[in-house]
Amino acid sequence: MDYRIEVKECIINDRSLSLTLMGEVADKNINSHFLSKPKIILYFTNGKEDRRIPFVLSNVTYVDGKCFFSGRYTYRLDLLFWKTRSEHMPFDMYLNFGFEGFYEEKINVDLTPEVFETDDKCYGYKFEGNHFYFMPNKNKILHSLPARFFVGFISFLIGFIEYIIAIAMLPVFIVDGLLRLTDIKRMPARFNDESTVKRFLAFVFWRFSQVATKKVALWTVKRFIFKVCYSFYKLKKVKNNKITFISLRRDDLTGNFAFVYNKIKDDKSLDINFILNEHTISEMSFKEICEFTNACATSKVVILDEFTPQIHYIDLRPQTKLIQLWHACGAFKTFGFTRLSKPKGSPQPTRNHRSYDYVTVSSTYCKKCHSEGFGISTENVVATGIPRTDVFFDEKYKQSAKEKFFNEYPHFKGKKIILFAPTFRGMVKETSFYPTEMFDLNTVCEKLPEDYVFIVKHHPFVKDKQPIPSKYKERIIDLSEDNELNDLLFVTDAIITDYSSLVFEASLLNIPMVFYVFDLEKYVNERDFYFDFKLYAPGRIVYSQEQLINVIKNNDFCTEKIKPFADMFFDYRDGKSTERVVKLIYDNLK
Repeated sequence: MDYRIEVKECIINDRSLSLTLMGEVADKNINSHFLSKPKIILYFTNGKEDRRIPFVLSNVTYVDGKCFFSGRYTYRLDLLFWKTRSEHMPFDMYLNFGFEGFYEEKINVDLTPEVFETDDKCYGYKFEGNHFYFMPNKNKILHSLPARFFVGFISFLIGFIEYIIAIAMLPVFIVDGLLRLTDIKRMPARFNDESTVKRFLAFVFWRFSQVATKKVALWTVKRFIFKVCYSFYKLKKVKNNKITFISLRRDDLTGNFAFVYNKIKDDKSLDINFILNEHTISEMSFKEICEFTNACATSKVVILDEFTPQIHYIDLRPQTKLIQLWHACGAFKTFGFTRLSKPKGSPQPTRNHRSYDYVTVSSTYCKKCHSEGFGISTENVVATGIPRTDVFFDEKYKQSAKEKFFNEYPHFKGKKIILFAPTFRGMVKETSFYPTEMFDLNTVCEKLPEDYVFIVKHHPFVKDKQPIPSKYKERIIDLSEDNELNDLLFVTDAIITDYSSLVFEASLLNIPMVFYVFDLEKYVNERDFYFDFKLYAPGRIVYSQEQLINVIKNNDFCTEKIKPFADMFFDYRDGKSTERVVKLIYDNLK
């Protein structure tokens, strides 16, 4: 593969870097398929931390076996690093390049820009072959102390005056809110909570924030209380034996947490605590806020299993180590900072994810993906394996799970069990859905022999039920409400999915898979993947229900793609991932 990349323009202005890149790739296999596209990653390193940030390509064109691409994007240089953000150390920038199955670190091309502009305000610079070298001027970045004080004081004064005005107008906002609860004056569509009181309060807060510059909402008030409580509990000492498990994904002890806890629960020297609920900060009571902040302030190790926004509202002490046991295996759909250019993707200035000390993943291949997605150093990503996958190597557990299932659903015994487990559409939990009309169980059951039965397992975010035809109720069960998906794999003969990370667990058991992706192009544009979906998906890809039925009928699943997929995404297949995670925890208790 031949490629060329040029820096057409580089502008360093105050704390921002604006880059314009242009390039081309020549390869005989290039076609205009939407999945064949180049990827450029900016790699920054200051010796203590490294950061991988996607470069947003806005134009990609295919002509006669060549791919031409270009883009322009602006990055905040002072927000690259998190752990060392106050040190303002010199740092390098390289370009990484990928296309289809090809990937190369720190590409060896001359990155000297054709057009260069700088205000020399905050950053010095050098261009040396294949990298840029930046030298921060700490005094200019931070400005002088008197100037910061003056600006801060004036800003506070303006905000205070605005609040006085807003408070004076509060009775007007309250009356307006009451009027809008009637049918005569309509409440804006955004205030759609089922609770009348919550709709009213949200509207009043919104009207208040229109006058006051700083927006006021229930969650901002509670976030302030959250920070105050944390500052209070920081007066207490960190307990060197205290571990706290925090999950906003589940309210019971399941998943990775259960496996880790069962391994350490008999150690009487440990002080083990749990915060398990599904509350956002606006839903947390004062008692819950106190429990949460006390745990964060006094624990030696805090363990997460999902994005937990509350943890990023505070700066944990250096003695406290934050370990993310990310719930998903592998690296499939893009997440976090990788989605920089995607709809509702994480913007660079946010601190989300960047405070993790360690993230556990399933393989070395995943390290770059999680490092990029979470905005942390590659060294902070550890390929331990995923604790909950240990059951796939426990024959007694597998047999027990099978017996439990068939005791509950004896009419499924001896049948060919198909698990239908798609992921959700939409960007956030509140708006998640699956277009159930695209998978018509009536048609599928009609076209397949009677010995085929179905387990329906939608993502927990999807609230709409899959319509189950009454005439086929003996052939279909909906287990979407069940927490544990892994146990269903032990009785599954084939899987119908789309973009679910379930494929990683299924690959460990060598289960045939078919990918029903009727909206693939739209999904790529809105979400995208860490690898070429068409090239690496471990099964047959279909775009219509008719194709799906034919694959199942003909047993045409492309099972030869499963083993290479599992090899890529699992360094260990020994049932000892929990042991490696527990060792990481104990190492951080020392």
